[in-house]
Amino acid sequence: MRTYLGLFLVAAFLCWLITPAVVALGQRVRAYGRAREKGGVIPTPRMGGLAILLAVLASIGVLLFVPNDVRERLLTGWHTVVRLLLPGMLVFFVGLYDDLKSATPWQKLAVEVLAGASAWWAGFRIVVLPVLGFPIHNTIVAFFLTVLWIVAVTNSLNLIDGLDGLASGIAFLVMLSVFIVSLIQGNHLVCVLAITFAGALLGFLRFNSSPAQIFLGDTGSLFLGCVLATLAIHTSQKSSTLLALVVPYVSLGLPLLDTLLSVVRRFLNSKPIFEADCDHVHHRLLIKKLTHRSAVILLYGVTAVFSLGSLLILRSTGSLIALVAVLAGVIAWFLSCQLQYDELKEFNAYVSRAVHSQRRVIANQILIRKASKEMENIRDPEKSWRVLADTLRALDFDEVTCQLADWPSGPTPRLSPWRRPGTGDAGELWSVSLPLRVGRTTLGELRLRRSLAKDRMLFQFSSLLDTLIPVFERQLGSRYASQELCVAVEYNQYLPDSLPSMLLANGRGKA
Repeated sequence: MRTYLGLFLVAAFLCWLITPAVVALGQRVRAYGRAREKGGVIPTPRMGGLAILLAVLASIGVLLFVPNDVRERLLTGWHTVVRLLLPGMLVFFVGLYDDLKSATPWQKLAVEVLAGASAWWAGFRIVVLPVLGFPIHNTIVAFFLTVLWIVAVTNSLNLIDGLDGLASGIAFLVMLSVFIVSLIQGNHLVCVLAITFAGALLGFLRFNSSPAQIFLGDTGSLFLGCVLATLAIHTSQKSSTLLALVVPYVSLGLPLLDTLLSVVRRFLNSKPIFEADCDHVHHRLLIKKLTHRSAVILLYGVTAVFSLGSLLILRSTGSLIALVAVLAGVIAWFLSCQLQYDELKEFNAYVSRAVHSQRRVIANQILIRKASKEMENIRDPEKSWRVLADTLRALDFDEVTCQLADWPSGPTPRLSPWRRPGTGDAGELWSVSLPLRVGRTTLGELRLRRSLAKDRMLFQFSSLLDTLIPVFERQLGSRYASQELCVAVEYNQYLPDSLPSMLLANGRGKA
């Protein structure tokens, strides 16, 4: 344990020494990413990940000169350490390129997927379903989950890196959680890496806290996220219980929640998933009038709670693990509601309406189908009109009117309008007019009105246009065609060119 404590302090000290040099280097090479100089103020460089990586490698190098059991285990399992860091190094270089030249989101995503595939190739695979503990026997499914996990965690830390010291502080707390888990499991290689990264992050926070002299940048946030994801998989593989990914899942609860909210918000707004915005969790806290430092400390506290909760279930049974995971989800939902996202409010209202009114919607849809079948067996437009009016009344319309054009070939059907008693004047109603046509012939117009004070319609309006009203149109078209035929026979006239097709369409004649 003394070796781990010493490694932690050495890494913190070395990162404290290295970071000012990286700050100077970042300013020299103009590693500002998308930032630009404004008003003569020199932007803050974004190469913080380089300082952390150099401090970690230097600390491990120092450990090699200390003869003890930890050093011997490190020398014996050096190949595992290399495989653990390989995926992170891939995203480190794309992050460095982004901080220097600005990479596209698709370029970064491609490298992250490649990093996930390399983790799979190196033997770090999700073979047990997180939280539930079910084994995964399908190789393709296991590969997909492994890549998805690494991409999700990598981006989650990147997305939450929006305030000075926030992402690095969260990574510090999660690294400590991974260290404790690995220490209990006896996974000493992960212990070495986790405690070294934790120490380097502590030293880096001296320069990354508000006001920051250097940012993590994509060099640091993507690198740390990928390393955390890989360590989490390796830690879960060493577990002899149903722990699986529960501990890292809960520890990373805050950045994963922020990522999930970002994806949901952009999806509901029909915006690209990769489009940046200023509506993350930390931004919402600033909108609530919290100071920069207060918001960061609050989110540190949330991460600490998640981390402690993950450690409490370390020795628990599978059922308790599932219960804690569910409670963590409920807490996450409560926190997201408190952030008052308009997208989540609307989605919640939509789900609530759907739950309470879905049975009524289904019943109304069935009513429309039954009325349509009943009208198909009627040849009289007046009777079909009564069925149609009764159906529209049951669908909660307040006024139904059918205005037919004058038919030159015979008497126009008498279709009495219907109006609900007690309905207000026209100013309190909204209306929609639907033309009634057969072929190119306009037979009339159907007008529906409904009170503005009523709730939304509990049926699909398209069902009226596709299922119910076409049957009534055919009934009118059949009467119209019959009257034209009678007039043509009576006066011994030629049939109009459009009449044969009209008769065929209504099943009342043959070409």
